[in-house]
Amino acid sequence: MRVLILAALAASGGAWHYETQADPLGQTVHVAEIAPDEARPFVALRLMCGGIQGVVLQVNLGQMQFASMTAPPASGLSFNVGSAPAYSTAAAVAPITDGVGTYEIKGSEAGNVAHLMMQGESVTVHQGSASFTFPLSGASTAIGEVIANCPFKV
Repeated sequence: MRVLILAALAASGGAWHYETQADPLGQTVHVAEIAPDEARPFVALRLMCGGIQGVVLQVNLGQMQFASMTAPPASGLSFNVGSAPAYSTAAAVAPITDGVGTYEIKGSEAGNVAHLMMQGESVTVHQGSASFTFPLSGASTAIGEVIANCPFKV
């Protein structure tokens, strides 16, 4: 599935887009994502719903190195959208198959962040000393498609 994501991101030109994919069991997964830096397609923000994963928000800020091959502990992410107060939540390291340095938020917390991202021009995501600002132009439409088609409550 990672190869499909990278190919789709390359074709998207750095804009938010919606698509459906299949999980390893063949179940439909609804995806809204953006990779705004064409030179670094692994820097991405992705909302997924469906299949065996449920509701997941994945964030990669371009941190590609870890001190060891063991996964770092769960970490916190903070999301700043416009003049709204920062929204902070715990995040776990995503499986290595989703990209080194990718963090994920699951369930209702992922839904809370998704709804927040439908309301601004950009979102700055902070993880420790790292941060990246993702544009939100088109996010409302793409995220809205995921929410509308999601078999789970988002």
